[in-house]
Amino acid sequence: MVDSTPSVVSALITPMREDRSIDAVALQNLVQYEMDHGSEGFYCCGSSGEGLLLSVEERKQIATLVSEVCRDKVPFYVHSGSLGTREAIDLSIHAQEAGAKAVSLIPPIYYHYSQQEVENYYLDVVNAVDLGVIVYNIPQFTGISFSKDSAVMQHEKIIGVKHTSMNLYDLERLGQAFPKKILFNGFDEIFLYSLAAGAQSTIGTTVNVCPSLFGAIREDFLGSNISGAQQKQHLLNNFIESVVKEGIFPAVKYCMTYLGIPSGPCRKPFKELDHGARLRIEGALARIEAYL
Repeated sequence: MVDSTPSVVSALITPMREDRSIDAVALQNLVQYEMDHGSEGFYCCGSSGEGLLLSVEERKQIATLVSEVCRDKVPFYVHSGSLGTREAIDLSIHAQEAGAKAVSLIPPIYYHYSQQEVENYYLDVVNAVDLGVIVYNIPQFTGISFSKDSAVMQHEKIIGVKHTSMNLYDLERLGQAFPKKILFNGFDEIFLYSLAAGAQSTIGTTVNVCPSLFGAIREDFLGSNISGAQQKQHLLNNFIESVVKEGIFPAVKYCMTYLGIPSGPCRKPFKELDHGARLRIEGALARIEAYL
């Protein structure tokens, strides 16, 4: 079972060489770097990790590499969602063998599956592994939204939801309906406000860059210093706005390269950053220097 203590989890990027192959050394260096700077857990092969642009074997390789660094130190979660059930089960079984705390899955996409078919996809994975499953709710990408009325949420091995949605009402309702399940916020821009709505944890892209800033927001919130938490969330959001303009995933990879962990480009069809974009990102980093 996932610890319910609030935690700052990095939606881990996948460092790559210039030829877009996985840089195993840089990946493990990145995990260690982030642990040293305040990351309390890792979520690999998700959106930030370009999971759907990786082969099955590459996704397994990443889970193994992450496990080697953070096992017995901080928890790690593996996104094992796929277009098909067989592949999702395969990835989930490997994640279990690698020591993951839980697996997380987007729903099956592209085909317009029925509600029952989506539910069966999750239940097939739940029945194939002996660890918890986290529903990945990201309706802006998948076109499928999970709420307190979603039947799959009733299953005891569905231990939580990664709520990557601006709808904090749905988040609060999920928490009230399922008080024993873990609510993971998925949008960095609303981290503070998700805590007020009942989230116990966050899984975020910009956690890669400044985990200590997320930790500071959380500590102010838990200490009832709401004004201080708001000021820090404003600072974070100013940074997020800047990097989103350049393309959030390529921008965060460049941030880590600039901070000393070569992370390379994203896989195509993501674009490469030009010189001007890199300078603007460096300027955004300078404004959060106190938390790097």
